[in-house]
Amino acid sequence: MDVFATASALRLPVRLGQLLAAAACAAAAQAHGLPEAPAQPPAATAPSLPLPPLPTTDEDRTVAEIDGERLGSNALALLLRYQRMAQRGADATQLLDEVIEQRLLARHAAARFTRAELFADQRVAFAPEVSAEEKLAGVLRTVYRERLPEELAAEAGADMEKAIIAQPPLTTQQLRDVLGDPARLRVEYALTPEQQQAAATLSVLRYRLPGGVEDSLSLADIYARQNVQGRISLHQLDAAFLAGQAHRRLAELLAVDWAARQAGAAAVAELRRNLLDREYARALAEYYGLSRDIHAASAYQAALRNRIDQAQVGRWYDTHREQFRRLDRVRARHIRLADEAAAARVNAQLHKDGSNFADLARRHSVAPDAAGGGKLGWLARQDKADWFTELVFAQPPGQNGLAVREPAAADAAAHWEIVRVEEQAHGYFPRDSETVRYLAAQTLAEQQARADYEALRRRLRREARVRLAANTVAAKGDRP
Repeated sequence: MDVFATASALRLPVRLGQLLAAAACAAAAQAHGLPEAPAQPPAATAPSLPLPPLPTTDEDRTVAEIDGERLGSNALALLLRYQRMAQRGADATQLLDEVIEQRLLARHAAARFTRAELFADQRVAFAPEVSAEEKLAGVLRTVYRERLPEELAAEAGADMEKAIIAQPPLTTQQLRDVLGDPARLRVEYALTPEQQQAAATLSVLRYRLPGGVEDSLSLADIYARQNVQGRISLHQLDAAFLAGQAHRRLAELLAVDWAARQAGAAAVAELRRNLLDREYARALAEYYGLSRDIHAASAYQAALRNRIDQAQVGRWYDTHREQFRRLDRVRARHIRLADEAAAARVNAQLHKDGSNFADLARRHSVAPDAAGGGKLGWLARQDKADWFTELVFAQPPGQNGLAVREPAAADAAAHWEIVRVEEQAHGYFPRDSETVRYLAAQTLAEQQARADYEALRRRLRREARVRLAANTVAAKGDRP
């Protein structure tokens, strides 16, 4: 169950509302492939479980410690409230268990692997910190949707004019000096160390949060928050896009600052950590090849596949032989016509049961076997079959096939073929075939990767010391 899905759009006043809701929330949902929470739950499908009360800064008690790291009640209350608002029900005990496990997995991932190993797609995707920050703002906007829009608009202004101290106009030349010539071909869209240093000195927007923090956003800050599409826009010196991204980021900062003053800065920081834990835990699962994307490559599973020998393949084949049934031979007839018009006429005359197929072949086919009623006999499967054999093997038995033009240039003369398969004979891929080895190795590697991941998961829980309230217990290795 995904308790961290990006939050829904909110109806906020004028520009601030549009930035907080449509730009940040919907864009984040699209970017991360996560479902959006509904703006308002329909009355007929109200959550079956009550919403926990909104936390306040003076009630953030410790509910657990993971090897000395504190988990507070306020951050968990925000997550629980969000989950029940967005997903129609959640169990507080299960949520705490998930947060603990994700912390353990994330901590292991960060210590064991480099960022390049965990986030192989970071050259084109969002950095994990950016994903976590966007989801943080989304969760807070959903949890506080009854109060945040009006109160934040009153504090910062509907157009954030009370929060913006200055927004220096940037010229195309200034951007070119830092980002380079937009016409230059690039293998990768990334800043060099020199460009990074220059971008950090170029202020895009200076702001003051209602909570008192005064800071600025640099070009480097905005660049770091982009995926490859956003970086391309910046390298195209799109000043409007840059300004829009700065406003979007300020809208997120305003929402987070407001929520920190309601639930406490520590609770919001912990919530941010929980969401970042999720990014690392997800990346660890993907490293093992346990991704939602079945086409995603896994170096871990590739190494496992390379170690699988023929004996393992053979044992797996023996217990899964039915998966390797294939069509070995077909018995068929055909009618070859000189052109499309003739093919259409003959096709219209064919009986559905094929009872006149042989007769029409003798009368109209231009193939050498016309006198035999277009009889092809049994055709065997071939590793490198010609187009006609492929056509015959693709036909279902007991049906008249559609007229098919032989491969030829559009303006060239070509025959048309009508095929009827009368019988099929099935067999099995040989035990030592490449097909068997590929599928067996792929399945066995995935099974081993899943077992290794589950063993790691159990070990981390077993070795961790988790303090729940006043009791110290070892995390259970057999928990789901």
